[in-house]
Amino acid sequence: MGNIYQPMHPIVTSARLLDTYKSRPAGVKAIEPINYMLPLFASERLAGIVGDMISDGHLQGPEKWRLDFTSNSVKDLKRFEKEFLLQFGVKGKVRPCMTNKFGITYNYGINNKPISRVLFLCGIPVGNKVTQEFKIPSWIMSNNLYFKRFIQIVIDCEGSVDTKSKYVELQMSKSEDLLETGFDFFNGIKSKLFKYFKIETTKPFTIKAFNLRKDGIRTKPIKMKIKRKESVIRFYRTIGFENENKMKKLRDVISSWEGN
Repeated sequence: MGNIYQPMHPIVTSARLLDTYKSRPAGVKAIEPINYMLPLFASERLAGIVGDMISDGHLQGPEKWRLDFTSNSVKDLKRFEKEFLLQFGVKGKVRPCMTNKFGITYNYGINNKPISRVLFLCGIPVGNKVTQEFKIPSWIMSNNLYFKRFIQIVIDCEGSVDTKSKYVELQMSKSEDLLETGFDFFNGIKSKLFKYFKIETTKPFTIKAFNLRKDGIRTKPIKMKIKRKESVIRFYRTIGFENENKMKKLRDVISSWEGN
């Protein structure tokens, strides 16, 4: 499938980046180290970084512009580090995450204020993604190659493979008052998976059970499955996982069908 859309304009320019600063002189000084990478145009690598940040990443600002990427897989951290270094020429630091109740995880943190602002302009939400509304950036949704890389990373981070029932599932949590916007987010993924790759999914859905956060906010998981045999096979052949364990599970599912 060919690239159906090529943006004519850059995503981030120095002028647009300067608009994020209250003081223009301070902004000019702050962005000087990254002027060489501006204007910033869309790319598959950038789409993958957006996928990482929208799933397992966290962008802070505007009081303290910085970012983290969290994973229980050192390989995932190294992949993110490599992609970020190739895109922006910046390395961060790995530290254990001591507050995660689900087990040992690691944070890859990057303290770079101008690049954090660039990521915000690329469409990455600032703050807690569970408690705010956000959309997949239009420059990703409008391009089959960018969307492919974006969704591959998102499902790598937030997806799973059920080898018994033989389906791929995507799951993300949202506060109860924002479930409708969460369904919109999933429906956008659903529509593009079919448009670009003819991959059919279930309608996004949630469950009765909820999680009560420490701040009193109730959240629910939003789920969507690739269940049809043809679509699971098509997902395997056209998108797949970068995560080796998940790709092995998916390969096992495909092999079980081929053996019948």
